[in-house]
Amino acid sequence: MDLAATSGHIPGFPLMMNLRELGGIESADGRYVRYGLLYRGAALTGLGPEQRRIVDGFGLRCILDLRAETETDGREDYVPEGAEYHRIAGMYDAAGNEMDFSPAAVANFLTMNNDPMELMGALYTSMTHSNPAMHALIDCLIAGKAPLYLHCSAGKDRTGVAAALVLALLGVSDAAIVREFLLTNEYRAELIENPPAELPEWVTSSGLWARMNGVDERDLLAVFASMDEGHATREEYFAYEFGLDRAALAALRNRYLE
Repeated sequence: MDLAATSGHIPGFPLMMNLRELGGIESADGRYVRYGLLYRGAALTGLGPEQRRIVDGFGLRCILDLRAETETDGREDYVPEGAEYHRIAGMYDAAGNEMDFSPAAVANFLTMNNDPMELMGALYTSMTHSNPAMHALIDCLIAGKAPLYLHCSAGKDRTGVAAALVLALLGVSDAAIVREFLLTNEYRAELIENPPAELPEWVTSSGLWARMNGVDERDLLAVFASMDEGHATREEYFAYEFGLDRAALAALRNRYLE
C-alpha cells in the first residue's frame, strides 16, 4: 500500500511518527474533509531542520498536545511562529490525575477502574465524557483555530480518539473513521511486527504487544458505544457533551468540509 498516496502521510517524516492529515475523508453527506486543516501524529520533538520547514509550511494556528505533563519534560514540541500551543492531558485516572501509558499509571488505573482484559477499551471510553482536552479541541474548531495539529506521544490512542471525535462531529461514517484509525497499524507495522527478542512469548502470542504498540478496532467500537449510550443519535451526543445544537454542528461542517 502506498501510504503517501492514499492516507494523508506527510513526506519527510518517518512512518513511525504516525503523522498524517485528515483531508479528503468523505462525510456521509458526500462532502469531504478539507485538506490542509486537520493534522494528527506523534509529538513534534527532535525534528530536523527540513522537518521543521515542513511543519512551518502547515501554517498551524494551534497545536493541541494531549500528553501528561510527565511526558513532556525534555521532550517539548517544536512550535512554529504564529501557532498557539496548548498542553491539556487527554486521559485521567479515577482520582482526576493526569495519566500516561507508563506501567505505574496503567497499574493505578487498573486498581481503581477495570478488569485487565478490558483495559484499553476502558481507557478509550474514559476520554469521551467530561474530558477537558476534548472540550478544548472542540473549542479550537469552533474558534476556527485551524490548521490544527493534534498529538500525544505516539499519536495513536489519545490522538486516535480525538481524531475519531472530530470525524464523527463532521458526519463521517463509523466505517470510514475505523479505516482512518487502523492506518496507525500500517504506519507502525515495523515496530508491531518486530517485538524485542527478550519479550516473554505470551506477550506476543496473546496479541498484547500489537495492542500496546498499535491500535485495535474493538477499542474504537467501544468509543462509539460510549458516545451513543443514552442518545438516539450521534448529534444528541454532541449536543449533550459539548452543547452543540443543530445550527452549531452545521456551521462546523460547513467550515471543515467541502
